Amino acid sequence: MSRYARLSLADRSNLRIERPETPAHVAGLCVVEAGPLLGEDAELDLATIRRRLERRLARVPELRRVVRRPPPLCGPALWVDDSAFSIDRHVHAARVEPPGDEASLLRTAELLLRPPLDRSRPLWELWFLTGLAEERLGVLFKVHHAMADGLAAIALATSLLDLEAGAADPPPAVWRPVPAPSTGALLTDNIRCRAGRAASTLGHPVRTARGLASAMVATVGMLRDLRAAPRTSLNALPGRSRELRAVHLDLERARALAHAHGAKVNDVLLAVVAGGLRELLLARGELTGGMELRVSVPAALPRRAARDLGNAVGAIVVGLPVCEADAVRRLERIAVATRAAKTVQHPAQVQDVMAGLAALGLSLPLARRQRLVNTFVSNVPGPREALSLLGARIEAVLPVVGLAGNVTVLFTALSYRGRLDVVVDADAAACPDVDVLVAGMDRALPSLAPCQ
Repeated sequence: MSRYARLSLADRSNLRIERPETPAHVAGLCVVEAGPLLGEDAELDLATIRRRLERRLARVPELRRVVRRPPPLCGPALWVDDSAFSIDRHVHAARVEPPGDEASLLRTAELLLRPPLDRSRPLWELWFLTGLAEERLGVLFKVHHAMADGLAAIALATSLLDLEAGAADPPPAVWRPVPAPSTGALLTDNIRCRAGRAASTLGHPVRTARGLASAMVATVGMLRDLRAAPRTSLNALPGRSRELRAVHLDLERARALAHAHGAKVNDVLLAVVAGGLRELLLARGELTGGMELRVSVPAALPRRAARDLGNAVGAIVVGLPVCEADAVRRLERIAVATRAAKTVQHPAQVQDVMAGLAALGLSLPLARRQRLVNTFVSNVPGPREALSLLGARIEAVLPVVGLAGNVTVLFTALSYRGRLDVVVDADAAACPDVDVLVAGMDRALPSLAPCQ
């Protein structure tokens, strides 16, 4: 273990694969009550918001850290305190265009999510969005995937929040950046870490051989499956503009439907996505008999510690039988496929293989040509109880994950206060018919038949 906050191989791969058309950040888009965040003139009080948020940064030291690339032989990149940190560079305001509904909010968020984050600063932004109807504000939290995966991003965001609307601000504290380690210290740390790994490898030859064999099997399996996904218009190189749509599901109803059909809530989510994709492919004239789309689904890996951020998510690949017209049968087949995938697939090895390919400079060309998956579906468990931001109750949270590789549409769900909200992120040029997909998703849950 390094003495310093080194980026993991997976974290570094998220920096390497980023391109202007596919920025590698994730985001949470909240709807909050406006009143507590307005000044006496009923306008957004951004100066007070920044001052109050800065007090909360003591809970989240990661938000004041920037990526530093050490000199040669000094080991991987690491997080160091940004001695020039200013909250004014990270907390901003923008206005949503009329009529200030959910569609307007999503359009504004899409524009704000286009630019990649500035790597010379800590990799996050917080936007307060005015102009919403019914005395509401939008709040967009944007953080680089190298800093946090979905679960860690939730942990980062909630560290700035309160469980009660009337919670007092933390006491003011003077922050002093910790000096970055010297070149000599980094060189010594790198030599020590490499020597420790070498000793571990030589000291446990059987375990090392088994690990290498397992990694080889995973790599060969992944390469074998690289052309397993059916050819559809879902796989193409995305441009820079996106269409964002939201689908709102009742979490308790989804749980009841899952229980009734021997499935999990995530299986219900996959069935809803499959229903929408079926209608989209039908409308495009691409649906064929027996077609099963291949979908990448995240699988959480153990974290080293409760405060460990970075990326601790692998993946499994599940088949979505979009050829199946009967919604109930479709759900049952998905549940069987998911159970089988969890049994035979190894999420940690997938993460290691992808990170290794990134280290070799192969992940980007591979991702732009892959036929391993047609799309991605993520389901992030959010807080069950209502949270507040500076005294303003958060009423809804919409998760947004950007496109990557040659995937033109993906789905991200987050549960909060009894609701499961799904955001569809689609490339604007490749998916001008995204509303067909969303309408199919809206119809998919009721078609599973309510439980009595």
